[in-house]
This record gives sequence, structure tokens and C-alpha cells, in this order.
Amino acid sequence: MISESLRVEVWDRLLRRKSLAELPLCTREGRVCLDGIQLPEPAVIGRWQTPLADVSQIEPSGTFREVRWSDLDFSGSKLPSLRFYASEVNNCRFDNCQLRDLRLWGTTIRDCSFRGTDLRGSALGAATNEGPLKGIRNVYLGVDFTEADLRDTAYLAAAFERCTFRNTKLVQINFRNSTFVECRFEGELREVLFWRTGFEGEAFPPNEMVNVDFSRAKLRDVEFRGLSLDQVQLPSDAEHIVIQDFAAVLDQLILALRQQGDQTAKILVAGFEVARKWAAPHAPGVLNTQDLAEAGPDAVERVLVLVRQSNARPN
Repeated sequence: MISESLRVEVWDRLLRRKSLAELPLCTREGRVCLDGIQLPEPAVIGRWQTPLADVSQIEPSGTFREVRWSDLDFSGSKLPSLRFYASEVNNCRFDNCQLRDLRLWGTTIRDCSFRGTDLRGSALGAATNEGPLKGIRNVYLGVDFTEADLRDTAYLAAAFERCTFRNTKLVQINFRNSTFVECRFEGELREVLFWRTGFEGEAFPPNEMVNVDFSRAKLRDVEFRGLSLDQVQLPSDAEHIVIQDFAAVLDQLILALRQQGDQTAKILVAGFEVARKWAAPHAPGVLNTQDLAEAGPDAVERVLVLVRQSNARPN
């Protein structure tokens, strides 16, 4: 454990972009040990009301522009409200950190670990359509988000490549214009949106979902909007119904359920109409039996019967 005075000196040097080389710091697995840094909560410097919400302006705990961090271990630290602009963070560890309200612009995170990290309220895809960083996304390469808390995180656009989301808290997430290449998802995702091209996405490349693995994931109210999914592994367990040519089958399900007309059928139709709006032509899709069951006690069996009658072969 490093002393409090040394922690203060470390943080002051990081803020001033000074070297840590001559400080008496130990290393662990090739990284400089900086674990246990405790920054205070950011100060509120202004408050005002808008028609939509009460807004607070804060003084960030640390703002970093064009910095290059490498081989640092912040495990177990409390680092709220950090800001990074046009920076690079390489081979760093933030395991079990409190990193709420982290905001990144035009920043690359490479070969880093956020295992068990609290990232709630962070803007991880805070790209911009104006200014010097126009059209430049945050990039995550080889990043481990195992058991991290990503609830209430925001995205305009980010690039995720070779990233792991194992038992990550992904709830009510709209990834908008984010792209995914060779990423793996395990555990539950709930109310998550993946888009081929999201709103305000003209400056960013489309999301092709290349070699993305959901085979060990639980997809609860997860939508793949406009995506072909031809390079995606979907879960194939008893909880999921994977359907080829999802759009065509949804058309048949909606027609049949409208004719049934009872309350369960109406709830199913409402959900299927949303899915149909965004289903890519001839692409596969997936339904979750737990989601279907919320429509009524016999909803799952009804859907399975209709899928069989549609000549589709659910996997």
C-alpha cells in the first residue's frame, strides 16, 4: 500500500502530465501499482432547471487532454467524473474501481481491464458531430468488461473490438452507432438496442456485427435493428427461439394473432410489430420465451405453434 501523501503526488503528476518514473512505486504484473486512490466527489458549481430536468454543472475530478497512460493499475480506486479528450490508455487495470460519470471523447482504450468496475452514468461513446473531434469515436480494443456495471451509460458512437462482456450489467442500453467486431457477450442483457445505423449516425461507419458471440448470453428484450446477423452467434438454448427470415415469419405471426384478437394476442402483436419494423430482410432473429410469457400464460406455446405452421424451423 502506498501512503496518502504519495497518492496525492501521483495524482498531481498525472494531472500535470509528469512522469512517475522516479517515485517509489512497486509494480504488479508489469503495471505500476496505483490502487486505492480516493478522489473526492466532484463539486457542484451550478444548478438550473429546464423543461425536461433539473441540471447540475460539476467541476470534474480530473480532465486529461492528449495524454498517454500505459501500464498503470488503479484497482480498487475511487475516480469519479474523469474526462479524457483525444487520449490513449494502454494496458491499464481499473478492476473494482468506482468510475462513475467517466466521459471520453476521441479516446482509445487498449488491452485494459474494467472487471467489476462501476461505470454507471458514464458517456463511453461520447462522440461528436462538431468541433475538432467531429466524427472521431472512442475505440475499445481488447477490453474486459467482466461483471462491470454499465447501467445508465450513454453512447453516440464507439468502436468495440475483441471486447468481453461477461456477466456485465447491461440494462436499458442504446448503443446507437457503436460497432462490434469479435466481441463476446455472456450472461443477461436486458432492454439493449444494437443498430446497424443509429440516429445521427451519418458521420460514422455502419455496425456490421462481425464475429460477435451471444451463444452464452440471455437476451431479454434485446433488439438488433437493421442488422443482418450473418456473422453473429445467437443463443441456441431452450430459452431462445432463433428464427430464419425473421421478418417474413413475423408477418405471418402478426396476421394470425390479429385474427385471434384476445388480450394475449394483442400484447404479442404490439411487440412483434416493433420487431418487424426494424428486422432486416431475410435476416434471422431471436425471441426469448421469458419475454413471450409476460404476454399471457399460453403465449409461448401459441407462438411456437404459429412458428411451426409458418414452415420456419426454430433452432
